[in-house]
Amino acid sequence: MGTKKTLLIIALFVIAISGIRLAWLGFHHTVDYPQASGGILDLRGLSLPPNHTIPLEGEWEFYPDELIVPASDPGEETAVSRGNTYIPVPGAWQKNFPKEHQGSYYFGTYRLRIFMDEETAASTYLLRTGDIKRASAVYVNGRWAAGEGYPAEREQDFRAKYLPYSVPTPSGATRLDIVIHVASHTGDGGIVEPIHFGTETAMNSRILKSMALQGFLCAVLLVHGIYAIMLYLLGAPRKGLLYFAAVVVCAIVSVIGADDKLLYVLFPQLPFEFGVRIVLLSYIGVVSFIPPLVKNMFPNTGHPVLLRIFAYFSGGYALFVLIFPTRVTIPTERGLLTTVLLSSVLIMAFQLQKAIRNQQDVIFLLLACASLGTNIVWTIAQSRLDLYMMHYPFDLIFTVLAFAAFWFKRFFRTTQQTERLAGQLQLANRQKDDFLVNTSHELRNPLHGIMNITQSVLDDREHPASEPQRQKLEVQLSVARRMSRLLDDLLDATRLKENTLRLEFSDVKLQNVVSGTLQMLGYLLEGKPIHVRIGIPDSFPPVRADENRLIQILFNLLHNAVKFTDRGEIALEADVKGEVACIRVKDTGIGMDEETCRRIFLPYEQGPSTMIRADGGFGLGLSICKQLVALHGGTLEVSSVPGRGSVFTFTLPLAEEVERIRETADAAPVTMPVLDEATASGAAELRDPPTAQPLMNSSKPVILAVDDDPLNLKILADLLGPAEYEIVTASSAEEALGLLKRGKFDLVIADVMMPNVSGYELTRDIRRRYSISELPVLLLTARNRPEDIYTGFESGANDYVTKPVEAWELRSRVQALAQLKVSIEERLRLEAAWLQAQIQPHFLHNTINSIAALGTMDIDKMQRLLEEFSSYLRTSFGFHNSDRVVPVGHELELVRSYLFIEKERFGDRLNVRWDLDEDLHFMLPPLSIQTLVENAVNHGILRRSQGGTLEIRILRSAEGFVVSVSDDGVGMSEERQRLIFESSAGPGQGVGLRNTDRRLKQYYGEGLRIRSASGKGTSVSFHIPA
Repeated sequence: MGTKKTLLIIALFVIAISGIRLAWLGFHHTVDYPQASGGILDLRGLSLPPNHTIPLEGEWEFYPDELIVPASDPGEETAVSRGNTYIPVPGAWQKNFPKEHQGSYYFGTYRLRIFMDEETAASTYLLRTGDIKRASAVYVNGRWAAGEGYPAEREQDFRAKYLPYSVPTPSGATRLDIVIHVASHTGDGGIVEPIHFGTETAMNSRILKSMALQGFLCAVLLVHGIYAIMLYLLGAPRKGLLYFAAVVVCAIVSVIGADDKLLYVLFPQLPFEFGVRIVLLSYIGVVSFIPPLVKNMFPNTGHPVLLRIFAYFSGGYALFVLIFPTRVTIPTERGLLTTVLLSSVLIMAFQLQKAIRNQQDVIFLLLACASLGTNIVWTIAQSRLDLYMMHYPFDLIFTVLAFAAFWFKRFFRTTQQTERLAGQLQLANRQKDDFLVNTSHELRNPLHGIMNITQSVLDDREHPASEPQRQKLEVQLSVARRMSRLLDDLLDATRLKENTLRLEFSDVKLQNVVSGTLQMLGYLLEGKPIHVRIGIPDSFPPVRADENRLIQILFNLLHNAVKFTDRGEIALEADVKGEVACIRVKDTGIGMDEETCRRIFLPYEQGPSTMIRADGGFGLGLSICKQLVALHGGTLEVSSVPGRGSVFTFTLPLAEEVERIRETADAAPVTMPVLDEATASGAAELRDPPTAQPLMNSSKPVILAVDDDPLNLKILADLLGPAEYEIVTASSAEEALGLLKRGKFDLVIADVMMPNVSGYELTRDIRRRYSISELPVLLLTARNRPEDIYTGFESGANDYVTKPVEAWELRSRVQALAQLKVSIEERLRLEAAWLQAQIQPHFLHNTINSIAALGTMDIDKMQRLLEEFSSYLRTSFGFHNSDRVVPVGHELELVRSYLFIEKERFGDRLNVRWDLDEDLHFMLPPLSIQTLVENAVNHGILRRSQGGTLEIRILRSAEGFVVSVSDDGVGMSEERQRLIFESSAGPGQGVGLRNTDRRLKQYYGEGLRIRSASGKGTSVSFHIPA
């Protein structure tokens, strides 16, 4: 808005409100009323208006420095000691005192005589005083009628109090002799406002109207003050609102402290002098709070130095009013208050001048200042021109309304801007979400490529990386996995925001989930002195939850605890409260302050910079946890103490009673519910099925199913079917390990989430005894996130299936792994038979030469050697070598034939000792003893020039049979022993021993045990269970 247009609007506004004031003045002004002259007001022959009062203006008799005693009879003359003078009323009285008057204490007597007709005097009349400073007493016809304070001839007897009051007059009196004693201790004083005279009805009407107008103005001001305070308290803590409220409060006090002095009506016990201080402070407050108010509304318009000087001056003046007595402060009131007012006006003019150029809506503030300025100018003009009227409230109302219009205009503009910006932010937020989702999808493929390439380099046996390189690659792989989790968090946050994430509820055992989740966090705990404590009893009831999302909640909370705990303890506890389960994750980490606790669940919130660790993150984990818990119908809360750790507590509903076991259709997904009482007895029969001890000659693949939930085992058995597979069940990892020791299985199917020992740990235990091809392991997991899959494969699993399981998928994977196991086993048997069939040419050549030599020397020995050689060849090429197991007698027959031939060839260089228990009848893998004997003869004894002794021992033990082959040959180093069982060893480097070891482990869970030292011989043994 241009300057000219602004000035035109302000001018028109001033003219308008001045016109309203002039109309108000004309409406309340009594025309054609007589004025006193020479101390007499003659109302005879004049009919007084019944609804109006007249001011007793004009010349009154005045007796300075004298309080005359009024005559009791109106017809008598009042006693006068020093004579009188005439003084205009209303008006100041200082000029009417003699020049030789000394001191600041003044007193005197006003006198006015009123004459009326008898008809006029028949009514009841009242006098209404205005502002008579500083104490007064009114006498009517020689009698005291009313007064405020105590005017006295001596200052020590004086008591100040000047309030408007009504004075009754005698009814029917045609002559009224009005004498007023006035005293002031501040120099200024006298009757400075007109005294009104009129009928009782008219006077009371005037008083009520004046008070009502003042009350109306105060109510308007109070409403605006209340909404300013409410806005400040309810979310807009701006100092400008407090300044505005302070201006309003001060204005209310100034209004009720002027004119009819409502302050003393509302608080009749208020000390008069204290009330004077309050009113004077309110004047100071009104003019002092406006400049900082304008500065707050227009921050770049105020001059800090000027505002600071003005604040110091106003504060000093207020302190002066509070400390010093009113007799000192009142004489300085006009000068100091005018100085404060002019300073305030100049500062506001400076501020508004700058605001006009830079700010919108400043016109409303200019109108408010114009209204306030007009009120001040008119107040001064009325005092100078003796224009007195009924209380006029509208200038201040216009001022407040202009301020309110500014606030509302700014509010509406801000609201519109906020709505527009909110729309832009929502659009930008949607674009941001779309960008993050698209980026997550686009980054996933190259990120997984990086992870796979890194893992392949780490697993490369042909070109192994050096140790420093491996460490760097492992760090790179760890960073890539962390980034993969961040991408998953971004996708989950977007799904939660769009309400597209759906939960699949089931009854979940918390103990199972906790055990598996901790296994996934194992790599984070490496190298940290942290003890993890699980405080969940075995009897803890299942909860109703989405198992996949429950794992995610626990993983994020535990991951957060590990990340911010360098040492100490992390505890996971749970208890039941009413109908919900309360789960707590405690740590002894760095903790958080209250402000961080309030913000930690917000998206992208990571707390203060001191809490952000090197692994960083987006700050989405805890936000996702809170939303997931809310979707489960629970709450997530945190309590923390800096330096002492944090406790995250969330609730989940307890599981309801599960329905009875239902037959599962072939294509129906496996939901893995929890067993209830109705099915417990039937499912208990599955714990020890008739096939718990599988036969070695079983034609169907034998599967060991491990799950703590009997209902899940029943569903697995139904899905796989007894016609195709033989199912053996175990309800815990410990039971499964026991079954593996006692029997032979082709496949293990294990649930990841089991109490005490998880499926991950069970797989690691299996891999300590069986290779990945000797006993395949299929894991059932509720999640397919990279960290879950990685943990499963790292523990040694062959494959995994995500729950809920599709029947066709489970059958396909089981069939593939079972066929893999059969193929590997067949290959090992054929490899053993092939190894035996590969009789070395020099062995045949030397044996035939030995037979030929004996033909010329010893026919009997030749015949014996020929028979053993024939038996050896027949046994070596027999079909029994491809069987799974053979009788021990068959194996010993082959060994004896071989040793007889070798003994004949090498004579005393080869000595054989046998230590066999009687009545040996058991089965063992073919060529198991023969391989050990050949290895001992060729690589142990015959490597020494003097030969040695071979000892074959088969002894019965409490658990089966122990077979050992010992020699006192050259022995082996530890490095040589290690290379024997490595699949990467070259040709001829222990292939037979390695094959025998793998077959023994496959059949009995235990392989070869070797004890050897260089130059001290070798002992190789194995155990055959009964």
